[in-house]
Amino acid sequence: MAKTRKIIAVIFGGRSVEHDVSVLTGLQFLDALDAERFEGLPVYIAPDGSWWSGEALRRRSLYPVAASKSEELIPVSLDIAAGPVGQPALKTVRKGLLRPKVEYIPFDLMVPAIHGTNGEDGSLQGLLEFADIPYAGSNCMASAITMDKHATKRLLAPTGVPMLPHALVPRREEGGLLPQSDIAAHLADGLGEEPDFPLCVKPQRLGSSVGVTKAEEAGDLSAALIAVYRMDSAAIVEPFVPNLVEYNIAVSRAFGHTRLSAIERPLRGADVLDFKDKYLAGGTGGPKLDDVPLEGMASSSREIDPKDLTDEQRAVIEGAARTAFDVLGLAGSARIDFLSNGETGDIWFNEINSIPGSFAYYLWEAASPQVSFTELTTALISEGLGRAATRASDTSAATGGARIFDRG
Repeated sequence: MAKTRKIIAVIFGGRSVEHDVSVLTGLQFLDALDAERFEGLPVYIAPDGSWWSGEALRRRSLYPVAASKSEELIPVSLDIAAGPVGQPALKTVRKGLLRPKVEYIPFDLMVPAIHGTNGEDGSLQGLLEFADIPYAGSNCMASAITMDKHATKRLLAPTGVPMLPHALVPRREEGGLLPQSDIAAHLADGLGEEPDFPLCVKPQRLGSSVGVTKAEEAGDLSAALIAVYRMDSAAIVEPFVPNLVEYNIAVSRAFGHTRLSAIERPLRGADVLDFKDKYLAGGTGGPKLDDVPLEGMASSSREIDPKDLTDEQRAVIEGAARTAFDVLGLAGSARIDFLSNGETGDIWFNEINSIPGSFAYYLWEAASPQVSFTELTTALISEGLGRAATRASDTSAATGGARIFDRG
């Protein structure tokens, strides 16, 4: 009898400024699945929040999904009530002769491939845990913490991981800038009474260098804060690192023990490494869909295992990455980013991406020993199924000694 393949639902898109990159990551993961062991089920969340499935979603040329193409797709919702199919499922309602017909699309595990808001911040993971649906990657708490740069730094502060000082500057409750005196007070809390310009301004809860700005003077700072407040409710303000170099490394325990990938040095075109540098730079690496090179993290301009990285710097990066991964309870394939002054060689922890672009597979393919993207997807799926099994618990009132009502 032929072995039954497990159905892996890969969810991507979402209501996030990183929607487009999420689409690429999701399609890459589906393309890299071991076809002998797994059957991929694409699940797309449109920017308006609607959920869709269908094989047409595998075609990169479909995006952005237009209303004229919606007939190729199936509108779905997540069945959070453990429907009649006996396993996790998507639910769709079709027209019937007399009444609507409810159908279920079962799956075994969901792989979140949504970057940023409503996907990488713990909200999706919380929904899946509530519905008792197995999923890959970090849990709700670790995802929420690592999306919040302020919370991440607070938790890592006692560990000795090198970090820049920072100030948290919220927007007014009714929106917009705080009075200048209040902004100055927030800056003083983290950076001292008279912080030196230039400063780096970034959203508190967004990743992938979205919204990162260099403020040369006080006027620039106000403009940068206003830009951040369009995307987030608070801004992180840090000293700007001169001679800026960034180093990134992926960490995972999905292979049975903690492993580190190769280290990359993204190449930038300006004073700060922004979204375009990370996602839209030149290159043609990575899987191809529709016979078109797939842009994304795998195709950015980058140097793998940079020659100018000293043994001491490598040790700092690898040690800090292991510490952050363990202390924050991460899982899956997390990418941990560092900042460096290219002249002094100083290195500081920057941020964690619990669902990095392309799942950072290109860093694993360059690791020693090498890990292929298909091997990575298989490991992440196996880890997710294993973690789901350990999460299982008896939630009956009788077990907890909390029964009040007669069950009959």
